Amino acid sequence: MTIGPSARLFILGLAAGLAGCDGDNRESPTAPSLIQQSATQPPTQPASPAVFPPGVLRPVTLSGTVFEITATGRAPVEGAAVYCELCGEATHSWSLTDANGMYTFTGVWNAGVLPTSLSAHKTGYVDPAQLPAVTPPNPTGPGWREVMVTGDTSFHVELVKM
Repeated sequence: MTIGPSARLFILGLAAGLAGCDGDNRESPTAPSLIQQSATQPPTQPASPAVFPPGVLRPVTLSGTVFEITATGRAPVEGAAVYCELCGEATHSWSLTDANGMYTFTGVWNAGVLPTSLSAHKTGYVDPAQLPAVTPPNPTGPGWREVMVTGDTSFHVELVKM
Protein backbone atom coordinates (compact mmCIF):
# COMPACT_ATOMS: atom_id res chain seq x y z
CA MET A 1 0.00 0.00 0.00
CA THR A 2 1.36 3.36 -1.02
CA ILE A 3 0.53 6.65 0.74
CA GLY A 4 -0.01 9.58 -1.55
CA PRO A 5 1.33 13.13 -1.10
CA SER A 6 -1.99 14.43 0.30
CA ALA A 7 -2.14 11.70 2.90
CA ARG A 8 1.50 12.30 3.92
CA LEU A 9 0.76 16.01 4.41
CA PHE A 10 -2.32 15.16 6.51
CA ILE A 11 -0.38 12.73 8.72
CA LEU A 12 2.48 15.23 9.16
CA GLY A 13 0.02 17.97 10.21
CA LEU A 14 -1.77 15.61 12.61
CA ALA A 15 1.52 14.50 14.17
CA ALA A 16 2.66 18.10 14.65
CA GLY A 17 -0.66 19.04 16.22
CA LEU A 18 -0.57 16.11 18.67
CA ALA A 19 3.13 16.38 19.53
CA GLY A 20 2.65 18.38 22.74
CA CYS A 21 -0.51 16.68 23.95
CA ASP A 22 -0.43 14.67 27.13
CA GLY A 23 -4.07 13.70 27.04
CA ASP A 24 -5.04 15.69 30.17
CA ASN A 25 -4.46 19.21 28.89
CA ARG A 26 -6.94 20.14 26.21
CA GLU A 27 -6.34 23.93 26.30
CA SER A 28 -5.14 25.67 23.17
CA PRO A 29 -1.89 27.60 23.35
CA THR A 30 -2.37 31.28 24.16
CA ALA A 31 -0.43 34.45 23.52
CA PRO A 32 1.75 35.81 26.35
CA SER A 33 -0.21 37.75 28.94
CA LEU A 34 0.00 41.53 29.17
CA ILE A 35 2.08 41.18 32.32
CA GLN A 36 4.67 39.09 30.47
CA GLN A 37 4.71 41.55 27.60
CA SER A 38 5.13 44.60 29.85
CA ALA A 39 8.06 42.97 31.65
CA THR A 40 10.07 43.18 28.45
CA GLN A 41 9.23 46.84 27.82
CA PRO A 42 11.47 49.53 29.36
CA PRO A 43 10.03 51.23 32.47
CA THR A 44 8.40 54.59 31.96
CA GLN A 45 8.95 57.68 34.10
CA PRO A 46 6.07 58.54 36.45
CA ALA A 47 4.11 61.62 35.52
CA SER A 48 4.99 64.78 37.43
CA PRO A 49 2.37 65.75 39.99
CA ALA A 50 0.11 68.53 38.75
CA VAL A 51 -0.52 70.29 42.05
CA PHE A 52 1.53 69.02 45.01
CA PRO A 53 4.40 69.19 45.36
CA PRO A 54 4.57 72.25 43.12
CA GLY A 55 7.82 71.30 41.43
CA VAL A 56 10.28 68.48 41.12
CA LEU A 57 13.12 67.48 43.42
CA ARG A 58 16.22 69.32 42.25
CA PRO A 59 19.77 68.47 43.27
CA VAL A 60 20.39 71.76 45.07
CA THR A 61 21.36 72.49 48.65
CA LEU A 62 19.60 74.83 51.06
CA SER A 63 21.87 75.59 53.99
CA GLY A 64 22.68 78.32 56.44
CA THR A 65 23.07 79.19 60.08
CA VAL A 66 20.75 79.82 62.98
CA PHE A 67 22.14 82.66 65.07
CA GLU A 68 21.38 85.19 67.78
CA ILE A 69 22.60 88.76 68.07
CA THR A 70 24.72 89.34 71.18
CA ALA A 71 26.69 92.31 72.46
CA THR A 72 29.68 91.02 70.48
CA GLY A 73 27.75 90.30 67.24
CA ARG A 74 26.26 87.15 65.72
CA ALA A 75 26.58 83.97 67.79
CA PRO A 76 25.63 80.51 66.52
CA VAL A 77 22.66 78.73 68.10
CA GLU A 78 23.59 75.08 68.51
CA GLY A 79 20.84 72.42 68.65
CA ALA A 80 18.09 74.48 66.99
CA ALA A 81 15.54 72.32 65.15
CA VAL A 82 15.19 73.44 61.54
CA TYR A 83 12.34 72.05 59.46
CA CYS A 84 12.05 72.35 55.68
CA GLU A 85 8.57 71.86 54.25
CA LEU A 86 9.58 70.65 50.76
CA CYS A 87 13.15 69.42 51.10
CA GLY A 88 14.55 65.94 50.68
CA GLU A 89 12.93 62.93 49.06
CA ALA A 90 10.21 62.67 51.73
CA THR A 91 9.35 66.41 51.36
CA HIS A 92 9.39 66.85 55.15
CA SER A 93 12.92 67.12 56.50
CA TRP A 94 14.46 68.03 59.85
CA SER A 95 17.95 69.13 60.75
CA LEU A 96 19.60 70.10 64.04
CA THR A 97 22.16 72.86 63.94
CA ASP A 98 25.71 71.95 64.81
CA ALA A 99 28.10 73.84 67.13
CA ASN A 100 28.49 76.50 64.41
CA GLY A 101 24.71 76.91 64.08
CA MET A 102 24.83 75.24 60.61
CA TYR A 103 22.00 73.27 58.99
CA THR A 104 21.82 71.68 55.51
CA PHE A 105 19.09 70.22 53.30
CA THR A 106 19.91 68.56 49.98
CA GLY A 107 17.17 68.44 47.36
CA VAL A 108 14.40 71.02 47.17
CA TRP A 109 11.04 70.14 45.58
CA ASN A 110 9.82 73.50 44.40
CA ALA A 111 13.14 75.09 43.52
CA GLY A 112 12.42 78.27 41.60
CA VAL A 113 8.63 77.72 41.55
CA LEU A 114 7.43 78.98 44.95
CA PRO A 115 9.22 80.13 48.09
CA THR A 116 10.37 77.20 50.25
CA SER A 117 9.00 77.13 53.82
CA LEU A 118 11.47 76.83 56.66
CA SER A 119 10.84 76.76 60.41
CA ALA A 120 13.41 77.15 63.20
CA HIS A 121 12.84 76.56 66.93
CA LYS A 122 14.80 76.12 70.11
CA THR A 123 13.57 76.16 73.70
CA GLY A 124 14.39 79.51 75.29
CA TYR A 125 14.32 81.39 71.96
CA VAL A 126 11.63 83.26 70.02
CA ASP A 127 11.36 84.90 66.62
CA PRO A 128 12.63 88.45 66.17
CA ALA A 129 9.99 91.16 65.86
CA GLN A 130 8.42 91.91 62.48
CA LEU A 131 9.29 88.85 60.43
CA PRO A 132 8.08 89.20 56.82
CA ALA A 133 4.73 87.56 56.07
CA VAL A 134 4.87 84.23 54.27
CA THR A 135 3.27 83.58 50.88
CA PRO A 136 0.07 81.50 50.91
CA PRO A 137 -0.32 78.53 50.88
CA ASN A 138 2.89 78.25 52.95
CA PRO A 139 2.42 77.63 56.69
CA THR A 140 2.20 80.66 58.97
CA GLY A 141 2.83 81.22 62.64
CA PRO A 142 5.81 81.32 65.00
CA GLY A 143 9.07 80.09 63.55
CA TRP A 144 8.04 80.11 59.87
CA ARG A 145 10.13 81.81 57.22
CA GLU A 146 10.44 81.35 53.49
CA VAL A 147 13.21 81.55 50.95
CA MET A 148 13.24 81.41 47.15
CA VAL A 149 15.58 78.63 46.08
CA THR A 150 16.83 78.80 42.49
CA GLY A 151 20.12 76.94 42.98
CA ASP A 152 22.42 76.24 45.92
CA THR A 153 21.11 78.72 48.48
CA SER A 154 22.36 80.04 51.82
CA PHE A 155 19.66 81.28 54.20
CA HIS A 156 20.42 82.48 57.73
CA VAL A 157 17.82 82.47 60.51
CA GLU A 158 17.83 84.77 63.50
CA LEU A 159 16.38 83.74 66.85
CA VAL A 160 16.16 85.90 69.96
CA LYS A 161 17.02 84.55 73.42
CA MET A 162 14.15 85.04 75.89
